[in-house]
Amino acid sequence: MRKWTIFGLIIFAASLVSLNAAVYKKTYKTAADWDETLYDWKIDVTTVPGQVRLLKTELIADEMGITTAKMEEIIKGKTWAKKEFLLDSIEADKAVLLIHWNELMYDEFKKPDAFIWVDVNGHPIKLVVDFERMLTGGWIRCDVPVDYLRPGLNTVILRNETGYNFFISAEASRIPNRSAKSIDGGKTWDYNRLGRDGFIDGEYLIRLRLSRYPADAEILSDYIDVASLLGDGIIRPDVKLKALTLSLEADAPRGTSLTAHIRGGKTPAYCPETWSSWVPAAGVKAAGIADWKYLQWRVNLRTRDRRVTPSIKGLTLTADVDRLAEPSEKIAVKTADNPKVVRGYYPFVYQHAEEPRLKVLRDRYRLNEVVGGCSTEFQQYRTLAFWVKGAWRDAWGKHGEELHTPWDALISLELAPQYKASGMCVIYSNTYIQSALAVGLQGRGNILDHHFVSEVWSNDYKKWILMDVGNNPNSLRAAFMVKDGVPLNSLEIHNVALTDRFDDISVTPVGVQDPFKGGQDTKEGVCGPRQWKPRFGMPLRNNYLTSWMPGELEHGFIQYHYDGYLWWKDTPVPKHEEYTYQSSHARDFYWTLNHAHIFLTATEKPEELRVELDSVTPNFKEYQVSIDGQEWRPMAAPFTWTLHAGDNSLEIAPFNSFGRKGIVSSIRLAY
Repeated sequence: MRKWTIFGLIIFAASLVSLNAAVYKKTYKTAADWDETLYDWKIDVTTVPGQVRLLKTELIADEMGITTAKMEEIIKGKTWAKKEFLLDSIEADKAVLLIHWNELMYDEFKKPDAFIWVDVNGHPIKLVVDFERMLTGGWIRCDVPVDYLRPGLNTVILRNETGYNFFISAEASRIPNRSAKSIDGGKTWDYNRLGRDGFIDGEYLIRLRLSRYPADAEILSDYIDVASLLGDGIIRPDVKLKALTLSLEADAPRGTSLTAHIRGGKTPAYCPETWSSWVPAAGVKAAGIADWKYLQWRVNLRTRDRRVTPSIKGLTLTADVDRLAEPSEKIAVKTADNPKVVRGYYPFVYQHAEEPRLKVLRDRYRLNEVVGGCSTEFQQYRTLAFWVKGAWRDAWGKHGEELHTPWDALISLELAPQYKASGMCVIYSNTYIQSALAVGLQGRGNILDHHFVSEVWSNDYKKWILMDVGNNPNSLRAAFMVKDGVPLNSLEIHNVALTDRFDDISVTPVGVQDPFKGGQDTKEGVCGPRQWKPRFGMPLRNNYLTSWMPGELEHGFIQYHYDGYLWWKDTPVPKHEEYTYQSSHARDFYWTLNHAHIFLTATEKPEELRVELDSVTPNFKEYQVSIDGQEWRPMAAPFTWTLHAGDNSLEIAPFNSFGRKGIVSSIRLAY
């Protein structure tokens, strides 16, 4: 077992030695340090406090769950279903089979004589559906003795000898071709014609969760300003990297390994034009890093033995730099409102402003006029919510077997006045989100257990805020939730719900002054804070006006099945075992938007500072700058700020392509 692993040792060339050279370090060791980093769903920073390990759980899924209500198989009599899993090894403590049941009505299988046979590699398991264990529904759990599994191809066969119908779902996909159907009681199998009438060539929605370590995972740093290694002052010295070392305090049992990579560049965030590619930390050369002003490290954890994991107990980044220019002692920082940009690990795809259908939505429904009389941005969000809900006349009207409305505001708003649009939470919320996007605001969907809400980015509050447009089957109102005078997001509501302090939260109606009638958590009232206790998650995109797929075309009409959502989890090993992407890292859900982080660097001239900017602004157009309170004007970074005697102020805001001004960041200096 290796206790110390060191990467990236650099031999300093004599030509690089300087009187201004110095060595600086940044160390990651505590839980707070690891919280500053980014990592995937296979990383565990909780089980052993202060250590980074592989998370002991793995979901085996051959499909993404892209299906519809009619893409189903009825397992009954001589109609059997087979699902194969290819496993490199077993090395697991537990195994559970997860079967998506494509039915919202379970009455038949609630009867005491209802069950199915699950044969695993020839071992029969009598499965009686445990409805409590289904948690939020949709996914049946079947414990599988680990010794039933074997390395290589594993075969699971579902058969139903009762007179009841048992439904499973299928997805259309030709690869990996590990699902088959038999209509003669298992004598012959067809891998190409699944579903009723055999119209699906694909995979059954059957997944396998194993209690073992995954083969690999990654953890990486946030972007690091090289000059920040020297100190946390507002004005940083200008530096030149001469050498870079990444060292790990780590345990690497036999069969495990850790590899480290580094990349860097001239701009505060990665850009292929200004940054290098990832290079092995051990191979970093002095000549290649001289121009790096910003950098990022990455460590991959791997195991060939699924019973053991490598672990990182500490990581130290050491930089040997030349200090080229120091901040002038004549400069004093008076105030700074300059928050850092918070990013999550998972990329989010935003709707492009150039999407033609977005313009059609804005113009056809005159959305600029809808929000035109609002005095604040948050009032615009409230007004849009009231307007969208008012497009329906029947609240959660039931429309039988008519169109299951997709996530498309143009279709919903066209059909709603005809009583043909599915009036339910997911349709209200996505119509609302897309209406907000059409006028340059920003929003995203959020799944609350079996309810769908919206979260909008508020420049006014500098945070994500929940807006529940389809909160109630019996109401045409929308609502949001408030604690201590501040609107809340889903995680904040969830955390309050976990403490049962429901009275701390008030539900605020949108568009009306009178309070809701009924309790906060009853169907007669609204979907209140109690409903935020079980789980929540989100799609990782909002560009559904460009493409409905991938996703759940009939979301809400059948149980959740799509495996592209990111779900919040309260425990290291997720309670909801059927999904791949799960995180308890708050920044993965609540990154920041629409503000600029200002980097100030000294130059050779004491009165001049180099200004570099970082921002995540969807549909970014330009930065605008106001110096000493003068007129705002566009300015591309980097640029030079020349100080004068006395007070100096710098204000910067990003603008999106809709002309909307973001959050102002500011710094005031005395010179």
